[in-house]
Amino acid sequence: MILEKLVVNQSIILETLHNQWARDPRDGKALDCLHFDEYCVEVLDVKSGVDVGLFGVEIALKSALKPFALYVILYTLGYRQSEVESQENLENVKETISKIVDDNWPEFYAKIKKSYSPFLHDLNKDR
Repeated sequence: MILEKLVVNQSIILETLHNQWARDPRDGKALDCLHFDEYCVEVLDVKSGVDVGLFGVEIALKSALKPFALYVILYTLGYRQSEVESQENLENVKETISKIVDDNWPEFYAKIKKSYSPFLHDLNKDR
């Protein structure tokens, strides 16, 4: 299984925040992927949690980056979580992503602020 050989590092997670990556168009799904701001809104609905005061914007973004990075990595490899044969390998990748995000959050947050400023403005609106 390819996840056994996958090395997740800070650069890979930063790469998931770029808005110019795409899957190979030959597989017919090049436009299926959601970018970070879309994922936060459409999949995780972070705006609702922020609006009702369940958590702050920065905590919401940090929490959202972890599943988003996994989503992009698996998507790029052509997998969904349910299709990964080894759940142990999947859990190892999740734990690695979580640790990298926690350990390098200031750099990731700076990238999010730079790349997704309209989204951040929207999250902070009405607060």
